[in-house]
Amino acid sequence: MNRLTHPVALALAALTIGASPLLQAETSTGPDIWNQTRDTATDWWNRSKDFANQTANDARRILGPKDDFGHVWEAAVPRLEDALELEQRQAQLPESAWIGADQRSNQTEIDALLDEAVEILSVSPALRYRDRIQAIQGEIERLRAEIAEYRQKRVAAPTESAIQKTVTDYDRLIATREQEIAARNAEIEDLKHRFAEELRGKGLELGDEQVAFLLTTVVGDNMVDLGILFDNVKSMTAELEELVAESGEDLESARRYYGLYVVLLKALRRMHIQVEESVSEEYLPQIDSIIRQAQTLSGETRELMHTSPDKRDLLTANLEAQRATIEAAQMYRRYLEDQARQVEQARLELEKDIATAWNTYETVRVSGELVGLVKSSQQLLEGLMNRQVPALRPFANLQMQREFEKLTLQLRAKQ
Repeated sequence: MNRLTHPVALALAALTIGASPLLQAETSTGPDIWNQTRDTATDWWNRSKDFANQTANDARRILGPKDDFGHVWEAAVPRLEDALELEQRQAQLPESAWIGADQRSNQTEIDALLDEAVEILSVSPALRYRDRIQAIQGEIERLRAEIAEYRQKRVAAPTESAIQKTVTDYDRLIATREQEIAARNAEIEDLKHRFAEELRGKGLELGDEQVAFLLTTVVGDNMVDLGILFDNVKSMTAELEELVAESGEDLESARRYYGLYVVLLKALRRMHIQVEESVSEEYLPQIDSIIRQAQTLSGETRELMHTSPDKRDLLTANLEAQRATIEAAQMYRRYLEDQARQVEQARLELEKDIATAWNTYETVRVSGELVGLVKSSQQLLEGLMNRQVPALRPFANLQMQREFEKLTLQLRAKQ
């Protein structure tokens, strides 16, 4: 199979989420960044073959300390084993039944186990940086709201007073909040750098700007989780490959380990499905609601401009802010749709690997050809081991990035 069209490689291509060609066309700044990113991605594909001789120990180091891998292994394997047992009986069950298990109820149990496995496999200590960044961003929004409140109260504040806050008092409060915002922004920049370092340590080749973009979009959270899941799957796969090789003539054990590998691929597919569902069922409806609200507000603003011409300057500024929100939300929507398409394409390609792997598993169960099992699995295992996430592309328009950040905070607040 051509390495450049390998399904696992295409699955990882879904992580190249910085700015789709559609967004590149709409972004007027940063052409050098786009060109540099494209060159970097090309170089990544050309260099992917250099990782063909990585050992299982290299893969395990993706998780960090041995204890981390052991925890993931011990937590994930029981779920994978239970899912494999249910998969084995799926074909023998009736499509539907009034009493007892049928294919639908059995698949529901399988999906629940795979979801549990995904939750285990998508956890990493690196995520503590993302959580802290998001918490600080919430604090900054609170401080900005306080500044807006102080500015409003300052308008009617006395110049001098012994019992009320004066103009000077509010100026001091505003200055203090602005200093706090600056300090928190500095902390965020430091955390972004550390987060990028952690992800690079896991084999995710991301620059600080690219990590900043991931943190700007709500689907970026999903993509980071998917990248971490993929790295954990690589580590699990390396261990399973060793166990298959060490099984010798123990066909039953070899089949079991290979079956766990197939279920592991199905867990990876479940994560893709979760991302698709998050976009279609949560993010897009919420973005549409934001667009409708902003459009309604814009209509009301235009009406006020006709009925209150003396407030035209203020209303014009409001209308411009509403226009920026609508433009950003529409672009955000197209961006989400683009990412959903990429993830769907990756999932459909991954389905082919899963079908091939399960077919191999079923064939060996019948024929008992241990040598054929190991040989046929080798290509899929090697393909999964020898891929790393290509570089993500940053969103270069800083004004639009700020609008994206505000929209992302709204979307996260509704989760």
